[in-house]
Amino acid sequence: MADTLAALRSLMSSHSPSLHALIIPSEDYHQSEYVSARDKRRAFVSGFTGSAGLALITMDEALLWTDGRYFLQAAQQLSDQWKLMRMGEDPPVDIWMANNLPKDAAIGVDTWCVSVDTAQKWECAFAKKQQKLVQTTRNLVDDVWKNRLPAQANPVIVHPLQFAGQSVAEKLKELRKKLVMGKACAIIITALDEVAWLYNVRGSDVSYCPVVHAFAIVTIDSAFFYVDKQKLSPEANSYMEENGIMVRDYGDVSSDVVLLASDQLTSCSSTKGSKGNPKIDVRNATYVGNSDSHAAEFVNDLIWVDPGACCFALYSKLSADKVLLQQSPLALAKALKNPVEIEGLKKAHFRDGAAVVQYLVWLDKQMQEIYGASGYFMEAESTKQKKQLGTKRLTEVSVSDKLEEFRASKEHFRGLSFRTTSSVGSNAAIIHYKPEAETCAELDPDCIYLFDSGAQYLDGTTDITRTIHFGKPSPHEKSSYTAVLKGHISLGNARFPNGTNGQALDILARIPLWKDGLDYRHGTGHGIGSYLNVHEGPHNISFRPSARDVPLQVSMAVTDEPGYYEDGNFGIRIENVLIVKEGHTKFNFGNKGYLSFEHITWAPYQRKLIDVSLLIPEEIEWLNEYHAKCREILTPYLNTSEMEWLKKATEPIAA
Repeated sequence: MADTLAALRSLMSSHSPSLHALIIPSEDYHQSEYVSARDKRRAFVSGFTGSAGLALITMDEALLWTDGRYFLQAAQQLSDQWKLMRMGEDPPVDIWMANNLPKDAAIGVDTWCVSVDTAQKWECAFAKKQQKLVQTTRNLVDDVWKNRLPAQANPVIVHPLQFAGQSVAEKLKELRKKLVMGKACAIIITALDEVAWLYNVRGSDVSYCPVVHAFAIVTIDSAFFYVDKQKLSPEANSYMEENGIMVRDYGDVSSDVVLLASDQLTSCSSTKGSKGNPKIDVRNATYVGNSDSHAAEFVNDLIWVDPGACCFALYSKLSADKVLLQQSPLALAKALKNPVEIEGLKKAHFRDGAAVVQYLVWLDKQMQEIYGASGYFMEAESTKQKKQLGTKRLTEVSVSDKLEEFRASKEHFRGLSFRTTSSVGSNAAIIHYKPEAETCAELDPDCIYLFDSGAQYLDGTTDITRTIHFGKPSPHEKSSYTAVLKGHISLGNARFPNGTNGQALDILARIPLWKDGLDYRHGTGHGIGSYLNVHEGPHNISFRPSARDVPLQVSMAVTDEPGYYEDGNFGIRIENVLIVKEGHTKFNFGNKGYLSFEHITWAPYQRKLIDVSLLIPEEIEWLNEYHAKCREILTPYLNTSEMEWLKKATEPIAA
């Protein structure tokens, strides 16, 4: 690590201009939350492996900013050469740079790895002291990362219409309507999941995320796909041609954006009137023969750029007065699941719930046999000593591998949706803990066990968290678990008017915890993809200001996952996926219409961890109804012994 910092500082000194500081973001060229192994530059430099964070290297300091999910993990992973900066507690990175770097400082960054929004925010902060953001001539980290993995030519897979539910032609037509309404002649699409969703393709360029490293440009009459052409099979090439999509090399996006800015980007397919590119009367900006479209004159030939997703490098090639800086219209379109996607999500969760129950049955038996645990149902200390090394033992990694086995046996399984959090005792207090085979803990029947996991199926993406105990939970553990459960139920049962955003709902999950002076440092819910990224916007349920941006709407999928984490002791989280639906209310104040949630995750909550005395009758009634539905839905997927276990796990709770 010291050698890496020294090498980077040497490159900073020799750079023209010489750099006072170097910013190393977590993101790739597409501003992705999760990136491929070869794009984990911040992790390589700092040693911190969490998904969110930013490194800053000056000539005499190295600092790492991350959010509350990762405070504990970062403190453990960073060497003493690094200083941890806690977001929300320490000054933000732009304020710190403005205040601590000299006047006229040159601050370097690879502008392919930073969004328009972020770069402009930094430039505004720097202007106070005439500091400047400098686009490095190349990515300096790549120059010192000697064993960086090479790029791989993973195949582009066409996602069948039976799972996508909407054709490329339909999606392009709707997108072009949005362009017309925005007085734009084109859009640059950089987010990997948006490119995959729009063109109905999937890939494996990022672990756990079925996406392809690619850009897209869509104009009023053309569509372009920028990708390593080695990834396209003859069938995939034919598919692109049939849909009027012109395939270009991945690196061509840079020069094509320049052509787009000067109105010189053309496609040989633009005059074909293919099914992917309906003929458009550009003079009036209306769809020929489409009576429901609205005429709109082009006051300006704007180019639509999402400031949160587009890299500053591409934006810099455009004329600022010709850019529509606005969230991509695909973000919301992708989040509003069509009927086929909703049905697929539900079916995927049926199979996934069965896999989770099979795992719990197996784990319950193993914990009793190996460790003398009282098990999932009984409350007692373990009766045996842990077995000596060399005998069979369960670790956080070995049991999570078993969970993956159960999922892999299910129809349409394509892999995990993220790396499983399988955590025992104090490790469960690390919010995004990821066990390593060499260092992970052995399971302990007298400690809480938390597992947060999910899978990718052709028909949907899953994400579930359950917290369990195979021994005798303490009264404090039970009351904490019950407070988390009460918040989980409160949010899941909410009814709210149209126009309500996720920040307004976040408090519902926290109130039961706040009553005891408890809380958690992460958001309460995130959108989820349809065989796409497990974290999906633009909506979320959180205390963060971003949760105000987009109201929840019918057919959105969102998680419900409050928690509580006690450093050095235990962690609790409970998570289901919900679908937003119409709410049935007695009245309709303001004629707004009301919404509610439908749970689509099916796995029991551990009765042993619930302090029933803390529940109100309505909560007990809901739990009993949910557990009854678990039995009904999962029975076809389980054998007799598994069904008997589930029946016992879902026995009604007496009020």
